[in-house]
Amino acid sequence: MTAETGTAPMPTWLRANLFEELLSKRYGGNYAGIKSFKPEAGLKPGENYSTIMLRLKLEVELQDHTIENVSYMLKTPYDFEMYREILRKNNMFAVERDVFIQVIPELEQMYKDVGVEVKFGAKAYEIDAPDDYVLLQDLGPLGFRNVDRLEGLDMVHTKCVLKKMAQWHAVSATRIHLKGPYPQNYLQPTYADTMKESIEQVAETLGKYFLKCLPLYEGYEEYSAAVHKMQPKIVDLMYAMNTPDPQDFNALNHGDCWTSNIMFKYEDESPEPIETYFVDLQLPKVTSVAYDLIYFLLGSTKFEIQLSQFDYFIKYYHDHLVEHLRMLNYPEAKTPTLGFLHTQLLKYGRVGYHIAFILCPPVLLDRTEDANLTDFVTETDNGDGLKLAMYSNARYKKHVSAILKWLNNRGAFQC
Repeated sequence: MTAETGTAPMPTWLRANLFEELLSKRYGGNYAGIKSFKPEAGLKPGENYSTIMLRLKLEVELQDHTIENVSYMLKTPYDFEMYREILRKNNMFAVERDVFIQVIPELEQMYKDVGVEVKFGAKAYEIDAPDDYVLLQDLGPLGFRNVDRLEGLDMVHTKCVLKKMAQWHAVSATRIHLKGPYPQNYLQPTYADTMKESIEQVAETLGKYFLKCLPLYEGYEEYSAAVHKMQPKIVDLMYAMNTPDPQDFNALNHGDCWTSNIMFKYEDESPEPIETYFVDLQLPKVTSVAYDLIYFLLGSTKFEIQLSQFDYFIKYYHDHLVEHLRMLNYPEAKTPTLGFLHTQLLKYGRVGYHIAFILCPPVLLDRTEDANLTDFVTETDNGDGLKLAMYSNARYKKHVSAILKWLNNRGAFQC
């Protein structure tokens, strides 16, 4: 399916002519043809285990013989059978295209209808590709970039994300209130019933390394028994979130909101972002907003503020959530109080364990060109060293020790 070119595997089907119709629509009668087509790695080595990310650079010739430079970001799957099986049964790439092409414009229009300009992400495009793909506007030339996942987000960046998350949750909850539930594929793309056996296999594989390294974590005596009790139940507990509790405050969650799936735009040399966009929306999920909040705050923030400022961050998010719900004319009687939001965070503390166990290991691992999805989720000779490194490196140990103690003190392991 792929041929290696440089540091990025290039799909054999990727050809310039796939973009002729798209560019013809963009330039109309002024379009003459594609002068050059250059795909290259879209991310640094060791930054993405699960998909191929490519930056596609095209020189477009116009009828007056001038040349315009155009670039897109293309995401497509690796040729790994277990992952492709998950894709087939969950339709993840089609879901993500639909979120960018249908869902985001609808939510942005709802804000326009009340006189507010809110943008959530890049433009998406469709081509006649023979494999799964997502094609997006390249945000790099517009001044967007990621924050280093190993550094984590500081106070300013964290607040930018929480404001955008509050806007997203507010408008999607309002949309559900006005129009009814989203289609079923937004309820459980991550944990489809047909994939439970495969997910349990992955959890069992990674769990061996996690439990093996547990004695390395500071204060493990306090939570060791609780972790050993939680580990065999975690898949069932996460599956339980497939059916939203109508008593919760539910919205369309991003589902995978962590540092590398967030882009910030800056003006000149200012360190403070002027815009925040979400990317990688292939795992949306209608459930309690507690899911996104716990996932993001425990998986993306700097160690120094991750737990010490947690309650402050929840208050900051809640303030913006209430503001935007009111703006969108959401029923005041259904608007969650700050106290109720905290009960949601306690109720779904299992998400924190899931983050410590699944998300933090690859996020906090030093970059390596050898890392790949196969070694991450299956038993392989090369993967043994990778998984041990993920669960035993100093950065991960520091974070997970604090998170597990914090979760234990909050009663998150009581299941």
